[in-house]
Amino acid sequence: MANDNHDEIWVGTLLGGQARWVVARTTDLVEEARRRHHTSPVATAALGRLMTASLLLASSLKGNEFITIRLLGDGPLGGVVAVGNAQGEVRGYVHEPFVDMMLNEQGKLNVAQAVGQGEFAVSKSLENGENYTSTVPLVSGEIAEDLVHYLLNSEQIPSAALLGVLVERDYQVAGAGGLLIQLMPGASEECIDQIEEKLKTLTQGISKIAADSHSMQEMTETLLGGLSYQVLEKRPAGFHCSCSKERVGGTLVSLGREGLKEILEDKQAELVCHFCNEHYLFNEKELSELYEQAGQE
Repeated sequence: MANDNHDEIWVGTLLGGQARWVVARTTDLVEEARRRHHTSPVATAALGRLMTASLLLASSLKGNEFITIRLLGDGPLGGVVAVGNAQGEVRGYVHEPFVDMMLNEQGKLNVAQAVGQGEFAVSKSLENGENYTSTVPLVSGEIAEDLVHYLLNSEQIPSAALLGVLVERDYQVAGAGGLLIQLMPGASEECIDQIEEKLKTLTQGISKIAADSHSMQEMTETLLGGLSYQVLEKRPAGFHCSCSKERVGGTLVSLGREGLKEILEDKQAELVCHFCNEHYLFNEKELSELYEQAGQE
């Protein structure tokens, strides 16, 4: 079902400030990732969930800070990576984007089996220049449960999370989104019960809710209605890669003159960005210029 609304992230509190919540609609950005990487349905679902998870986590960051999540599983996908920042920009890729899998027993995309067993690694890059990486074992490979497990074990924050991607028969993304609820210190048992009860009433998956909602307001109301919630912040979300021909050229310069000499023999070079699958072609003249540059550094 087509929507007029665009991808957004809403952040707020609920039940009198006893919990923090984040709702993300990520349909368009996951579709752009699918289009760029030509992913199979199960790869689209895994990448879309992880990109959404990175945006949910990055919603608590500020300025130029960003979060990188790596799913390092032994399944056929061979690993999934997503980077989300405080501005709602995200990019990501799957090591093996064309993997196809049988549906699971519930008739759904078998993300858990495609991911396999392994680690869920989260790296935070903060404005003060500090970098933190925390790794926990994957508990399900479904990603939402792994995110909750990470938050509890690495950050001591009891949380609930929903992540979903609805892929159509033509492989396009019909709906994608995420919900994260984090308990504040001192949250009452009654608060926890109310959140659990609300989540039990959601008969549809979050991807279907994202697909069927005509606005972020409607999606948020479906997910949180009845929990007396407050919206504190709204920000756009979108697929964005920081690569450029200049940056890729810098990578070639870093090979030094020896490395560039070999490439120059071919008279051209094509480099592809992992994150957005953009192809950069360098002709002989451009390679010569980079060769000169490498000599000066």
